[in-house]
Amino acid sequence: MGTVLEMMHHLKKLVALVVLCGISACGTLREEGPGEQVVALATGLVTGQADSTARATLAVTEEEIFANPGQYMRVNIRNLDRWDTMVASAQNGNRTTWVDSENNTVTLDNGVVVATRGLPRDLMGADVSQVWAAIRAGGGNAQRTLEILTDRDQNSQQLLQSRIDAQGSDTVRRLRQELDSQRFEEICDGDGLQFTNIYWLNRNGVLLRSLQAISPDAGYLQIDVF
Repeated sequence: MGTVLEMMHHLKKLVALVVLCGISACGTLREEGPGEQVVALATGLVTGQADSTARATLAVTEEEIFANPGQYMRVNIRNLDRWDTMVASAQNGNRTTWVDSENNTVTLDNGVVVATRGLPRDLMGADVSQVWAAIRAGGGNAQRTLEILTDRDQNSQQLLQSRIDAQGSDTVRRLRQELDSQRFEEICDGDGLQFTNIYWLNRNGVLLRSLQAISPDAGYLQIDVF
């Protein structure tokens, strides 16, 4: 099964991964004037052939991923057109920090992104407690506070209003898995910024997959936690 140190050793050998998860496209996050639609989402399922091709490129084997639940996640940094595998490197309460082969990090709070490091205009911090509570309640309204790094290397704090809606059951397909899930969409608006996040939860309320906006330059991350 290997230790976390062994998994970190594997990360040094990782190559960029090709698309294998079940989202085919997503609009780029941009800053616009109030009332303008920023994000256009188009979701779909990849074919079994594409999934097979992606598996052949893995430096970390499927067996190792499945044998170490909660230790690996795979991330598509869409604006950089790059896939990578991340390993859990730190835990603080409900927050887990993950690191990839290029020392980029993503911190999740119950699966919702609250910080990144190493991306263009990082998400420096976030309060998403109301968002997670609304998801667990099956939907509702929430506020989220974001701190985004500006092009002048200063923190810009933004308050957004979110609406979380349950979208019904869906199937998450990845590697050899087909997993039942409940899909939720979070539509956020405020401070001249609009975006839509998507979350897929299993029957135990754990996030399996998500598509989450980070910042206008970093765009979206597609995240699969194994």
